[in-house]
Amino acid sequence: MAPPPPPSAAYVALMASLYAVCSSTLSIVNKWALLGLPYPGLVTACQFLTTAVVVSIAGTLKYIDVEPLRKDKLMQMAPINIVFYLAIFTNGQVLKYATVETFIAFRSLTPLLVSALDTVVRGEPAPSRRTLCCLCAIALGAASYAHNDARITPAGYAWGVVYLSIIVTEMVYAKHVTATIQLSTWSLVLYQNTIALFLWPFASLISGEFQSLRLLVQTPEEDSEPLMTMTTLVPLCLSCVLAIGISFSAWGTRSAVSATQFTVLGVACKLATVAINVLAWSHHASIEAQFSIVVCILASVAYQQSAKADKAGKALPVTK
Repeated sequence: MAPPPPPSAAYVALMASLYAVCSSTLSIVNKWALLGLPYPGLVTACQFLTTAVVVSIAGTLKYIDVEPLRKDKLMQMAPINIVFYLAIFTNGQVLKYATVETFIAFRSLTPLLVSALDTVVRGEPAPSRRTLCCLCAIALGAASYAHNDARITPAGYAWGVVYLSIIVTEMVYAKHVTATIQLSTWSLVLYQNTIALFLWPFASLISGEFQSLRLLVQTPEEDSEPLMTMTTLVPLCLSCVLAIGISFSAWGTRSAVSATQFTVLGVACKLATVAINVLAWSHHASIEAQFSIVVCILASVAYQQSAKADKAGKALPVTK
């Protein structure tokens, strides 16, 4: 059977743009939701449930192409989705104990590590020296931003190391899954969120969040507000909408670009998150920190151009 045709440039641009919008704003909306509902596991569980239900209903009504849940596919998807949930869980722990800038400092290191794993594990060509310099510039720029505008705590640093290890594994493994498991994008979204939803109770027990919620429901304080009010429901519902968008666009983008390119896009989204956060909450970063952001953005653009040049160079015929 002939391999499927490569995605068009318009499709890649659409998926990448949708992912960038959702990824850049989801962290801010999640932070907004957590101000009134300080239970990260519960917030993400609501997002998983909403996404799974919406995708399942849309598939049943034939609006989108969704394959029904099957045991063999669930078993195939389980390992990557366990890693996916661990990445989300550790992401929340980093943000709980450290700042967004600290999180970005760790997140920015992923292109370097993913590129190395792509070469060693997946057998992809090693990046050129020029491309490697761009990746180093991204990492150094984001690390400089964190150094100039954040306070790193021991707990935040420890969770950052754990998060970095998991997200790098997830980035490389997810690319392998999209290439080997024959499922449509929406089917991948359904499987991902369904499995993640069933993992939430176990993670909630381990993290202690279940105990906190149980005590809150059983013995509420006299002056405490109800758990669900308009103040908490509005950002929670908005985060669920963004979660649907990011679930679809993430799988669509992963299947259309390399793991390293997807990782660099993720770094750029996190930098955009900081910029939006500064504008939304009237917090102004220092001149040094703003310079670091510019370095990261320019390095991301330079990487894209360098990666294209590397790919075009390898495609040229060898002449003697």
